[in-house]
Amino acid sequence: MEQTCKKVIKENDIPDENEGPDEEKFLSESFLPPDISTFWDVSRFPKNRDGSQCYVSILGFWKDFWRPKYYDPATQEQKPGNRIFRRYFPATEEGMQGIRGLIESNKFEALYRSQAFFPKIRKTQRKEDISAISHAWLDLDINKLGERRKLIRGDRAKGIFDRWVDNDHYRSELFQEWQSLDDAGKAEWLISHCVNNEIPEPTEVVLSGGGAYLLWQFTDTVFIRRRRRKAGQKNSPCSYIDVIEDIHRNLRNRLDYLMADITPCSAQTVLRIPGSINYKYSPLGHSCRSVWFNVDNRYSSDDFKQRVLGIAPYAGTERYQQAKEIDAIRAKARKQGEKSYRDNAQKWSQKASLKADNPDNGNIVQFPVKASKNSPYKQSRRIIGDLKELAKLRWGGSVMEGYRDMFCHIAVSMASAHFQNNPNELLPYVKAQMEDIIPSDYLAQHFESDNITSLNKLMTACDVSDVKPGFCSWRYAYSIDRIIEKLAITEDEMKHLDCLVSKSIKKERRKQTDKVYQAKKRRNAGSVRREHYEGEVLSKTKPWEKLGICRRTWERRQKKSQRASVDSDVKSSESNLLANVG
Repeated sequence: MEQTCKKVIKENDIPDENEGPDEEKFLSESFLPPDISTFWDVSRFPKNRDGSQCYVSILGFWKDFWRPKYYDPATQEQKPGNRIFRRYFPATEEGMQGIRGLIESNKFEALYRSQAFFPKIRKTQRKEDISAISHAWLDLDINKLGERRKLIRGDRAKGIFDRWVDNDHYRSELFQEWQSLDDAGKAEWLISHCVNNEIPEPTEVVLSGGGAYLLWQFTDTVFIRRRRRKAGQKNSPCSYIDVIEDIHRNLRNRLDYLMADITPCSAQTVLRIPGSINYKYSPLGHSCRSVWFNVDNRYSSDDFKQRVLGIAPYAGTERYQQAKEIDAIRAKARKQGEKSYRDNAQKWSQKASLKADNPDNGNIVQFPVKASKNSPYKQSRRIIGDLKELAKLRWGGSVMEGYRDMFCHIAVSMASAHFQNNPNELLPYVKAQMEDIIPSDYLAQHFESDNITSLNKLMTACDVSDVKPGFCSWRYAYSIDRIIEKLAITEDEMKHLDCLVSKSIKKERRKQTDKVYQAKKRRNAGSVRREHYEGEVLSKTKPWEKLGICRRTWERRQKKSQRASVDSDVKSSESNLLANVG
């Protein structure tokens, strides 16, 4: 492994076989120079289809003493500005020099770089804006394997104190084995785990200071067609991002026992830059460095997809036809959904006005007196109830830090459906609903700022003329499957939820409900339960045993008594007939 690392670093510096190993030289070259890394190799950076340069997004966090300040005219003081630093750099040598200048300035607590490439500078970093992807990746938080227990933050204002819970991924033997290895040994250790789990060997291994990143380079750049319909275009363009994210999730599931992080599975994720310093685990910092790079481990996008997902590559024409069929199905469903919302919007608004005219319980926002079964109000209340139940199942009632913004964002998105006429009441209503599971300090400091985009989208819905295909013009519309994926809800957790469940569980619940309904229907029709009529069968009662005779004798006597009763009935009927005739 050491010889492989040195060969990859510099082919001209391979020691002669007759010479002894230069240990001092190897220690100085135990990590790759930055220019060889996937993060810095400008020669492999893609360009836009028109030949222009792509851009990479840089995310940083200023150190407190380097945070920029701004002048506040109200107080006439210099106040600290935003701690977050975000900027786009061109994917050229000049752009990379600018990023190296950020690292050398030592003004940042952490620096991250987007893995995907963007066509131009934008104010935000969204998945829909990605233009090209050159590699796949996986993030491993291996240091968390050594944490026997993890801290769950509480809310002292509500009497909920901090508590420690067991870490389900705690593996002391794996963590000790990881700690005992040097950089080259750690790279070999990670590659062996990839081979054992039938994962292709990575092109590069990056140690980030707290864990590691694995990168798989593509020989062909995956260009992403943006999901925006142009003027006059009938069919919405397809995207390859979903396939990339499926690959990331599959890799993450295979190495879940090594604390594979689910967040970087998204295509717009950011990872630490090799050459930067990680101050998260030590005030002195740990360097983020590349320790393994093998140019032979490069794969075409279709070949890598086949190896990971088990999907055979197919021709471009077949892929285009499949995309057209899927787009047609989605367009039909979208039109039908938009028609349903238009038809029901006036009805829901009328019911909401009736409720507002008759306030009874002092709610923050008044709603229809009797909401229909499939109204947005009913659906949002069910989803918010499931979020509360999920918080109880996972953390005992208080959402853990790191999930609070996602829980609140989903609640706001679902509740937006019945706040079209009064958008200013959206955030106060959701805050009142979520205060049972979200700490008060987060609601007071971050809730409104984190969800201001949802509110602006709802308030400016009438100003949007052109809506992107597959999106809603006035709110973030998440499907049930998308919410389950974002919150990583398991099958065991779905058994306790009402709305956020998979299709298989819904089908099973419908089957059980129908089974109870059909049984009740049969009882009302007069049918007898199986236990009742089976309890009266002769094989169980055995009346011949009480008389001390065999079953055959008892049956003969029963036949004789039946004939005698029939004969007596016939004679009585004949006598009655003769009497009437006489």
